[in-house]
Amino acid sequence: MQTARRLRKHRLARWFAVTASAGLLAASACGQAAPDFSQAETMLRLLRSCHDNKASIAEVDHFISLPGTDLVIAQQNISRRITAKQYREMLQAACSGKIADIKPAEPGARAQKGVTGLTQDVATSIIWGRDHISLLESDLKELRGNRSIGDAVPLARKYLPQSISLAPKLYVVMGGRAGAAAIDDQLYFDLLITAWRVSRGTAAHLSPQQVVDFFAHETHHLGYGQILDQKRASLNLNPAESQAWNFLVATMMEGSATLLINGHESLADLAQQPDVKPYLAKVPSLLPAMQDILRHALNGPVSEEDYAEATTPFLDMGYHATGATLLAAIEKKRGLAGLMQVMADPRQLLAAFNDCASASTVPFQFDPALAQRVAHLGDAKVNEMKTK
Repeated sequence: MQTARRLRKHRLARWFAVTASAGLLAASACGQAAPDFSQAETMLRLLRSCHDNKASIAEVDHFISLPGTDLVIAQQNISRRITAKQYREMLQAACSGKIADIKPAEPGARAQKGVTGLTQDVATSIIWGRDHISLLESDLKELRGNRSIGDAVPLARKYLPQSISLAPKLYVVMGGRAGAAAIDDQLYFDLLITAWRVSRGTAAHLSPQQVVDFFAHETHHLGYGQILDQKRASLNLNPAESQAWNFLVATMMEGSATLLINGHESLADLAQQPDVKPYLAKVPSLLPAMQDILRHALNGPVSEEDYAEATTPFLDMGYHATGATLLAAIEKKRGLAGLMQVMADPRQLLAAFNDCASASTVPFQFDPALAQRVAHLGDAKVNEMKTK
């Protein structure tokens, strides 16, 4: 969620449909292939070996070589920075019940945040998993048996501003930091980190419908990401505008999926969800921060390091809560069709929110001059006027 990395790599996610008797999620109505469970199954075997103090280097090497593990490492390099070597070091220590003393791979906030995520989230969840293998097996069996997961694709399509082809490759994994992610056309759901967070009370156990919502959220990212890539290609963005655009896209991507799918178009519903509720309380401070980030980006661009620092409060669920709050006000005043118009062109977000601010749960208005400047990002004629 952060720099000029391909925004599609900023998407989190899962998969769909089931054949319970065969123990595999079946293809969905749109030709969806069954997900790959091999990485999660390999982690379960590794956890058993870790619990019995019998894990071998060969087992660790095999786990790290799997495509699903590549995905969880790639996800941690979206807003953070880790290396495969660091991940291996963390995994070997966690297997023996210890937290590795890992040093940042390079100077800067992103590398430091990478170490924090590895040691405080990933390693801790793996250590917890060593002693909860039966629970993980049960969760995996429940996931395989959810026959409604195929509804995720049509649900995601319902909330896209235009029709788009969706044919993701699906993975069930363990050993990552995010509960789910979308990396290009590959979507994963991390069973271990989710179960660990439920055990700590920072996430709720998902009902069958919430599982569908969870998967649809990430599928929505895949489709909406393609739409936004097309929109960006039509614009003539300079480096400063590109940085502002990337921030807008992160906010729109997470905010739209969170409000429309997980919240069922209701901020009140979101306020009941343990992972979102604390961040909704932060929105009064996040909105001014959003304005400052956009203003500084357009006057810059700012350095990658400064941008990473400025956007830190939006990590985890910050983008989700901020975007959902903005979009909820727009939908309340303009309806779903009006919201879709803004989703089709994120540059309109600030001006649209200002117009609908009376319907917002958070009293705030963006600087009108900034809103107009954002509305014309990449406008060739406006840019030509500015250079004259």
